[in-house]
Parts: sequence; structure tokens; C-alpha cells
Amino acid sequence: MAQLALFGGPPAVTEPTRMTWPPIDAGDVEAVSALLARGEISYYGREGVVAELEEAFAAYHGLAHALSCSSGTAALHSAYFALALEPGDEVIAPTMTFLSTVMPIFTLNAVPVLVDCEPDTGNIDPALIEAAITPRTRAIVVVHLHGHPCDMAPIMAIARQHGLAVIEDCSHAHGAAYEDQLVGRFGDIAIWSLQGSKLTAAGQGGMLATDNQTLFERAVLFGHFRNRAFDDVTSAQYRPFATTGYGLNYRMHPLAAALALRQFARLDDYIAGRNTNLLPLSAGLSQLPGMVPPARKRYVARHPWYAFKPLYDVEAMDGLSRETYIAALKAEGAPVEDSTSKPLHLETLFATREDGSISYGREPNRRVYRPGELAVSEQHAERSLRIPPYTEACPRLIEQIIEAVAKVGRAAGALHDYARARN
Repeated sequence: MAQLALFGGPPAVTEPTRMTWPPIDAGDVEAVSALLARGEISYYGREGVVAELEEAFAAYHGLAHALSCSSGTAALHSAYFALALEPGDEVIAPTMTFLSTVMPIFTLNAVPVLVDCEPDTGNIDPALIEAAITPRTRAIVVVHLHGHPCDMAPIMAIARQHGLAVIEDCSHAHGAAYEDQLVGRFGDIAIWSLQGSKLTAAGQGGMLATDNQTLFERAVLFGHFRNRAFDDVTSAQYRPFATTGYGLNYRMHPLAAALALRQFARLDDYIAGRNTNLLPLSAGLSQLPGMVPPARKRYVARHPWYAFKPLYDVEAMDGLSRETYIAALKAEGAPVEDSTSKPLHLETLFATREDGSISYGREPNRRVYRPGELAVSEQHAERSLRIPPYTEACPRLIEQIIEAVAKVGRAAGALHDYARARN
């Protein structure tokens, strides 16, 4: 048996492991440069590359309306506003998500109600949603975490039974499919982040899409006044407000749209590339102790692998600390990191009623959470590891990562001795 690199043996991984994202080619540079050369650096209406990007996005998803925004957070803010949430209204949300999914709810003086996750996917657990519904509940926001679709059939059944709106946060799930349908088509309104790490990268940007004309018009008015509002707001109810909108400027920058448009055209190729690498990696890890590959439920027709986050199996390693396990893998050259994500309910903002900045009037009605209250999410976060979601073909690297995990998995006893000696 080869000696661990941690103890002086040769590392298992010798291939380059760095992954840069997004891939920028000469055509991307030319598309952005052409706008600069023409002085096309700001739009006020539905025009230019912004209109092209929106049309491509809407057509790809089979939705009637798409609205570009300055960020995914801005798209979420617009979606919540579109639902006409009132102060004190509750929105059920996953605790396992990035903060942007939930924070705009506070700005509308509504109340996020955090729900625990499935132990394998990290997605919101449909079985726990119904118990969180109260007479004040108005909506459910779901997040297709790391690109794995949520179980939308039971979620939508619960929402329709209780008359609740559904927002899909597809920021991790560009091109993901649940059964025979792309995510983003199930809820009343959907958003995507186009931030630089996403599969469709604008640098900074976001997209909102819906089939509902009223929701679309409210979202337009919220962050796109004057020209854009005159282009898209046609109803007798909202047309009179087109000049002023409702107060924000969430327009996407043309340079970001130009980059995103070209990246979006390559989305299917990116997804195919990630599956070519990560499915064999998952298959290899599934045969080894120590690392459980990311779950893929039966209803997932296409997984885009925004992130590849296996779970550490501490029992298979006889209780070895995750820190020692990662140190051994890194010594082998394996690109394995501790996942830095933690559930939102553990953040300070969700542990106090009086934070000094977000007001609900005289009687704060926000929820307060304590460690251990949403225990499955905490356990999921404590087990999560991270490996880059390689897109370009790298079969030799995948083989070497699997060998590194196998090598470390065979050495649990020696690693326990090493850890005891260090302590």
C-alpha cells in the first residue's frame, strides 16, 4: 500500500487542479469591446444586447416574460415585490441557502420562516413545509441548491392547496431539469443569478422570468422606470406609474449582458462537460469509504453541477476529524476543501429580534432561531466538502482524485495515530 503523502509518500494527484471560471474567449472580448467602441454603455428601454439576452432566456425556458436585473439579489427583491407582500406576511424559505435568497424579504417588512433541509441534497424538505404554514403565510421560495432540483411536485401541491405563491431561486440551476421540465417553469416567478461563478456569467447580473403579466409588470416598475416601463407595462392598472416606477434602478449593464449572452449560448455545452467529468467522479467515490458523492434523486433529468459537494462520512473513517481527513487529501494534491456554507439560522441576524436596522414597527414579529433547532441543515453543513466542478475534459485528473480518496480511506488507523500525536 502506497504511503500517504502526509507521511512523506508520493502524492496521488499530479495533474493540474486549478479551475478558472468563466471561460473567456476572443469572441467574448470582441462582443464587449464592440459595445464600448459604439459607446453603447447604457440602456433605458428594452433594447440592444439586454433585449437579446432576455429573449433568449425566455425562449429557452418557454416563459412569456424575462427581465434582466443588476444582480440575482435585485431579481429576488423584484420577485418578492411583484407578489405584493405586505408587512408581517410570511415567506417560507430554506435555511440552507445563500443570504440573498432571504434578505430582500426583510426589506419589504415581511417575515422569512426558515425550514430544515433534506439530509442528502440540502434542499428544502417538502415534508416540513406544511407544518411551517400559518394564516400569515403568503409564499414559498425554493432554492435548487448546487444545481440539484428541489422535489417540485409535492411542493407545488402544497402551495396550490393553501393558495401560496412559489418563487424558484434557480441561481445554482441554470439548465437543470426536474423530470421532463426545466426548473423555473414550476413556480409563479423564477430568478437566476448571473454572477461570475454561475453557469451563465455576466460578472454581475440577474434574470427574472414569469408567465404572469401582472407579476412581470410589477417587477418592471420596481426597478425599471420610464422607457423600459413604457415598453412593457400595458395594463390599465399599472401603466399610469410607468414614468416614476416604484423607486429603484435595477437595470443590467449592457457590457454584462453582452458577456452573459455569449455564455448562455454555451450553457448546454458547459453542462455536458461537467456531467462528463462529475458523473464518473461520483461513481468512483460511491465505492470508497470516507466521501459520499452528492445525491442525485430519481426525478433529476439533468443536473448542471453548479457545485460538486460530497459529504464526509465520519463513521466510515472511524470518527476521524474532518480537518485531518481534508489535510490528508490536500497533501495528496486532491482539490478538496471544507465547504464554507452554513445555514442561515446560525447567522446573528436570525438569532435576535432587535438588530438595530430592520424595523417591524413597535412589535417585532420576526422569527428567532437557536442552534440545534434546524439540526438536519447543521449536520449537512458540518459534513459538506467541496471539489471544483470541472467543465473541460480531464479524465486523468478525475482518476487521480478517486485514487487520492481511496488512498486516504485505506489509512484511517494511521491518520488517527497522526491526529493523536499532534494533539
